[in-house]
Amino acid sequence: MEIQRGNVRLENDLIEQYIPFIRKTTAKVCKRYINTSEDDEYSIALIAFNEAIHQYSPDKGSSFLSFASLVIRRRVIDFIRQEQRRKIPLSIDYHDDDNENMENVAEIHASFHEYHEKQEREYRREEILHLNEQLKAFKISLSDVAKQCPKHQDARENMVKIAKTVVEIEGLRSTLMTKKRLPIKELTKHITMSRKTIERNRKYIIAVSLVLMEDYRYLKDYLKEWLG
Repeated sequence: MEIQRGNVRLENDLIEQYIPFIRKTTAKVCKRYINTSEDDEYSIALIAFNEAIHQYSPDKGSSFLSFASLVIRRRVIDFIRQEQRRKIPLSIDYHDDDNENMENVAEIHASFHEYHEKQEREYRREEILHLNEQLKAFKISLSDVAKQCPKHQDARENMVKIAKTVVEIEGLRSTLMTKKRLPIKELTKHITMSRKTIERNRKYIIAVSLVLMEDYRYLKDYLKEWLG
């Protein structure tokens, strides 16, 4: 909080202290040793760590390092993806009978598509692991959430709307994150849903609330059609 208020010296000290963490996180994404003086990925990770410092809020529920790890991995993956795009030739001169050349172009694009999908899966996996860590504080598992997921679309839409209410109203959000419980009694004052229905879907509502509060690009995609 002190750094976010403008303490540059403390900011530099914190970054220096966590260089091993930044490098280790980057190495996990790249799956190789990271040279801090040569690798562009490390520079991206440093910027991402600094970004995490200024964006972090205890209200999000996760620890700072967990949040910073998510931001670093996301920015590094984005950088790698952009570099892969840049390496793909936009156009190659060829003749109608130059089949070999066209096959090479197809192979390059197929290779990039496969790489892109792999990174997307890794991204989703990171977000799920991060969400799972947050849910532990509520004594909830991902399997609990899956079991409570409403089977009908209209019911899911209603639960997402309830979660949005929790996130948007300061008192409800604060109780959720500080006391690690869904404030059902207070919540019923703001919605028309019965207390019994809320209690039956409590774990699912909490999970959706956490997704809405965090910078989960892929998990939010699952909710996009109901977010409005």
